Amino acid sequence: MKNPAELVKKIALLQIGAISLVSEKVEKLIKELEEKGKLSEKEGKRFIEELKKNIQKQKEDIVKEVGKMLKEVNIVTREELESLKKEIEALKQEIENLKKNNQ
Repeated sequence: MKNPAELVKKIALLQIGAISLVSEKVEKLIKELEEKGKLSEKEGKRFIEELKKNIQKQKEDIVKEVGKMLKEVNIVTREELESLKKEIEALKQEIENLKKNNQ
């Protein structure tokens, strides 16, 4: 069985990829409708801007959901790991200082 974090990451990437693919197809369709005169350029641009806003929101939602899933499976985040490394280094330094002071 794969690492749960990797599985969650792959699912998120697949969702983002699917969203991007749909976005590209819709933009192409809108441009075709503009060229055929069935949609004004202004309407097309407004629709594309709304689409981009919605896609960005969906991507942000996916990132939040992935974060929640990773917390549920108790996976340490990069930020948490970096924080722990800094804390360990500070403790090592403190121990060295205490050793020097006790000599």
